[in-house]
Amino acid sequence: MQKIKNILYYKGIGEVYYIRSTRARNLSIRINQRGEVRVTIPRLVSQNRAEAFFLSKHHWVLKRLNQLNIRDCSKTMPAGGESISIRGKEHILPVLRGDETMENVIWGVLRNEALRYLPGRVQYLSDINGFTFTGLRIRRMKTRWGSCSAKGSINLNSWLMMLPEDLSDYVILHELVHTRIHNHGERFWQELDGVTGGLSKQYRKELRNHQIMCFNQAPRDQ
Repeated sequence: MQKIKNILYYKGIGEVYYIRSTRARNLSIRINQRGEVRVTIPRLVSQNRAEAFFLSKHHWVLKRLNQLNIRDCSKTMPAGGESISIRGKEHILPVLRGDETMENVIWGVLRNEALRYLPGRVQYLSDINGFTFTGLRIRRMKTRWGSCSAKGSINLNSWLMMLPEDLSDYVILHELVHTRIHNHGERFWQELDGVTGGLSKQYRKELRNHQIMCFNQAPRDQ
């Protein structure tokens, strides 16, 4: 039997799930293809010891996550002079100069659009659903749509601007629910279902069909 004991946030890594298991004999770290990091804790091992174990493997975890992030976008990347559509608005991409890369240019365009839109949207969804969050950061992420720290600070991927509004709202609400419930247990999904009008499973399924940056790669879903 496994039970999520705690979720901690580490800079550069994101959320790490500490799971206590009655069957485990040793501390272990698992990272799945979506970038989720889980530390399994045997029954008699303390949380402090588990955290120390994880920190001792910090560089290995970063290396593994970086390997997951390596994606060749060259064949699907739009060229200078072409456009990308962001929420129905066409943005003409500039011709590259010097050491610029089109990937960096696109992330820059998305960040500007995200900074204009997402803070107000997060505040609105928080207010109408009675949530409280302690901070908001718009970030460039390749494996996560968003995350929430143990202190209720939310990180959102600027690539959310490439999603339909209902799906980006779902991601925002997912993280807002995490300000109250720091795990993915049954109570979490019940509350998320409540604030999404009973559509959380549908939105989660739809989100899997959307991609982050590389148009021929699958993203990490919520």
